[in-house]
Amino acid sequence: MDLHLQVQKAFNRLENLSQCDIPSQELTSKLFSELNSALHELQTTSLELLEQNEEMASSRQTLEEERSRYQELFDFAPDGYLVTDTEGIILDANSAALNLFNVSKSLLIGKPLTIFVRNEERLAFRTRLAEMKKGTVVQNENWELIMLSGKRTTFPVSITVGKVIASRGRTAELRWLLRDITKRRQLEEELQKADKLESVGVLAGGIAHDLNNFLTVILGNLSLVKRCTKEDPKATKYLQYMEEAIRQTGNLTWQLLTFANGGQPLTKAVSIGKLIEEDSAFALSGSKTRCELFLIEDLPSVEIDRGQITQVITNLLINADQAMPDGGTIKVRAEKRAITGENSTLPLQPGNYVALTITDEGAGISSQILPKIFDPYFTTKEHGSGLGLTICYSIVKKHGGHISVQSVEGKGTSFTIYLPVSSAQAEKEEHEDMLILGEGKVLLMEDEESVRQTANEMLTFLGYDVELAGDGSEAVRLYKEAFLSDRPFDVVITDLTVRGGMGGKIAIRELIKVDPDVKAIVSSGYSSDSALSDYKKHGFYDVIAKPYRLQELGMVLSSVIRRGKK
Repeated sequence: MDLHLQVQKAFNRLENLSQCDIPSQELTSKLFSELNSALHELQTTSLELLEQNEEMASSRQTLEEERSRYQELFDFAPDGYLVTDTEGIILDANSAALNLFNVSKSLLIGKPLTIFVRNEERLAFRTRLAEMKKGTVVQNENWELIMLSGKRTTFPVSITVGKVIASRGRTAELRWLLRDITKRRQLEEELQKADKLESVGVLAGGIAHDLNNFLTVILGNLSLVKRCTKEDPKATKYLQYMEEAIRQTGNLTWQLLTFANGGQPLTKAVSIGKLIEEDSAFALSGSKTRCELFLIEDLPSVEIDRGQITQVITNLLINADQAMPDGGTIKVRAEKRAITGENSTLPLQPGNYVALTITDEGAGISSQILPKIFDPYFTTKEHGSGLGLTICYSIVKKHGGHISVQSVEGKGTSFTIYLPVSSAQAEKEEHEDMLILGEGKVLLMEDEESVRQTANEMLTFLGYDVELAGDGSEAVRLYKEAFLSDRPFDVVITDLTVRGGMGGKIAIRELIKVDPDVKAIVSSGYSSDSALSDYKKHGFYDVIAKPYRLQELGMVLSSVIRRGKK
């Protein structure tokens, strides 16, 4: 109610009353009565206005609290929020938007949003902005583009923008939600790389299987030729070069499989000291750097896959060499260390390990980069793949070991590899080229005819009586027939993978049903199956990886037959 109007009405009534022609005493009485009535009405109106004012003050406070709450939500939202006019001029921005663009609010407000869009995408941006202004498009969702920060670095965003009519001035405004999708893009790229690696792994597996079969034929026949020409030193030397090249090719094949599918190591006791000497001579051949070896006496053997650990050591030595382009000294130390588990910061099971440390005198690695060096695809090299140290880490981890790094900028870097000590002794080096002949009856199961014939020649040369099978079912039949006769087989050699037929893994189960004491050796040029790395668990006595030489075949057969007689 209008208080001023109430007062005016009261005065009008009093004035009308005063002009009436009535006795003064009666007039005075009526004036007092009217005045009291007016005063009462004014008091009532005053109380009503006071209540209204209190309600308005309370509503104003509530509105202010709501405005403050929404302002806080706007300012502290995890995604960037912007308000612009229809021309794209920035009117307001929240804290996330300021962090996204890496500028202060004063430098952002009043600027056209277009200047924060990458040059290549500005035309498309302006086109969409014009569509929003005209009203042909009211809202855009999940619109992805590359934007620029205040420092002109790029980052990908997903944008949702809508046109609204602002309460202030009833003018049209654009409300923008900007979400940084850098991590999502990185994850998508990693998934794409993983898919590619999986495809490479499948391809590598097929290639390796066939290549190792071919190498088995070449290496097997070469080792036979060497025995036939041992009287000719010159021919023997040339054949030795060829044999070594084929063995290196075989190592490369297994390294490829380790990279592609993370193959499990085929471990045995190896003299780590001898391996370090060989690998350092090979990796640093022709280099300007010097290599100093500090190997303690009586260094214990380690339980490793020789080819895989050679890859690790060689990779670290080459990295150390590349860290000193003008030359320098690489120091290689190896010593025995006991891990007790008490107060140990190393992620290792308690036990004995050989700690191998490779130290260079290069520029070192910055503290910012150091935690990332084992991450997949992280590299500081111009043409690096970012996989070398990742593969090293994976290989050492699968050996039950650990690899760590320490570096000081300007002084150099040290990598330390911990490898578990073997409970067995490494075979003496002179045995590596020793040909062990034998006798007995051998059943050879191999699906590739060329490999089957080569292996047959090798076994015959070693002195064994051989029968051949093309797949597992034929091998089981021949073994059963011989087992029930007077001349059972002494050893079975089974190929693990047979295309379109029974492979070694199923065959050994069937053979054990026939003879629980069957002495079987598993052989393969490639398999991601654990039957190679954990052959004893599947019932095999031993394993021989393709390609192999006469010497290795003779050693394995002799060992299996000898153990079977105990």
